[in-house]
Amino acid sequence: MPFWSGKKEIDNKRTLVLLYMNKKIFLFVFALFSVVYTVSSQQTTESPYSYYGIGELNPKGTVEEKAMGGIGIFADSTRVNMQNPATLSHLKLTAFSGGASFDYKKIVSNVTKIGTNSTSVDYIALGFPIIEKLGFAVGLVPFSSVGYKLASRQTIDGVAQLNQFEGKGNVNQFFISSGYEIYKGLSFGASLKFNFGKIEMKDMLKISNVDFYTQEDSKSSLRGVSANVGLHYTKALKNKLRISSSLVFTPESKLNSENERMISTFGNANAGNNSNLIVKETQVKNLEAIGLKETKLTLPSQFEVGFGIGKDLQWFAGVAYTHSNTEKFSNPFLSATNVNYENGYKIALGGFYVPQYNSISSYWKRVTYRAGFRYEKTGIMLNNQSIDDFGISFGLSFPVRGFSNLTTGFEFGQKGTLKQNLIKENYFNLKIGITLNDKWFQRTKYQ
Repeated sequence: MPFWSGKKEIDNKRTLVLLYMNKKIFLFVFALFSVVYTVSSQQTTESPYSYYGIGELNPKGTVEEKAMGGIGIFADSTRVNMQNPATLSHLKLTAFSGGASFDYKKIVSNVTKIGTNSTSVDYIALGFPIIEKLGFAVGLVPFSSVGYKLASRQTIDGVAQLNQFEGKGNVNQFFISSGYEIYKGLSFGASLKFNFGKIEMKDMLKISNVDFYTQEDSKSSLRGVSANVGLHYTKALKNKLRISSSLVFTPESKLNSENERMISTFGNANAGNNSNLIVKETQVKNLEAIGLKETKLTLPSQFEVGFGIGKDLQWFAGVAYTHSNTEKFSNPFLSATNVNYENGYKIALGGFYVPQYNSISSYWKRVTYRAGFRYEKTGIMLNNQSIDDFGISFGLSFPVRGFSNLTTGFEFGQKGTLKQNLIKENYFNLKIGITLNDKWFQRTKYQ
């Protein structure tokens, strides 16, 4: 065999490896752009409480974490942790993660009950080790969602009035994260997040015995950068026990908001025929003259601390506390008169159990069983009444190939209250997530 033929064979193998990697990267980029298109247009919530703040904040984490009350303390070598970037230092394999959910809500007031449902793509992420003790991840998650239809009836000076409010939109985050083990068991990580989205609101006023009504349309296009940093520490104890602790800090950030507002008057082409409404007058508000054309929306700072203990490859239990400076939230363009903001917090408990991870005789012994509980004070105050949210969650992670798995999660919860003539939401969430593992950046040896 000529000397050059061996070198040519090595080059061919390297070419095949590069083609394999490029194919995987192309598939991820294609999936990412598909999700960008989907989450930018989807309405992921049907909640009256999304009228306030920047909308209803979407729960953080993967389906695995949400099935454990939302705790993000556990560092896994085969899965992306999107809550604490420091845990990425533990990645040993390339991990592709995606999740979706179906949400059902029964919205209850003192006078009525209605049921709503929605489906959404919750996240897509790719994480991989660069070198030993250094991990990297990119992904896309919905940050907040707006979706509501409200009505208010009142009588002023003997004249009945009907106010209707509608809203839709979302804010999404594209994130880049990295984590590195700086000392034995101690890792540091940081995440940079690019926020983008649009929120649209519509307010209508109808007066009885009047053949026209007014409608105010407000739109905000949001852009901005935010970040967080994290620390994670883990230490092995006797009897294969291991403790883990987590700390994540998110500093206050600003989103740029480009706004527009239009007021229209609608009337009937034929008196008494509500099906033939026409626009009688439209007025575009000069927001620049009152300093509201371009505003800044404040996202409050937040920190989270957690602690957990477990036995390698068998069980884990943890608790996490999150504090949010929600009273610092502000949105000069879109504001409500009956709402105040107070500092919020969340307490979460959760864990998992694997009967026998390497069982050959029983598939169900290799399944991971998850459960958790969370209680949250959202930071929203309506009519001087705090709005709370709590839920109980369960989940099953089914091994499908190697370290890959398919996870189903369930959550039952309640948000809000009937006090002060407010609204209570009873909800059920079904979540499905998948994690696929592979080796992309392994060094190939040739003999």
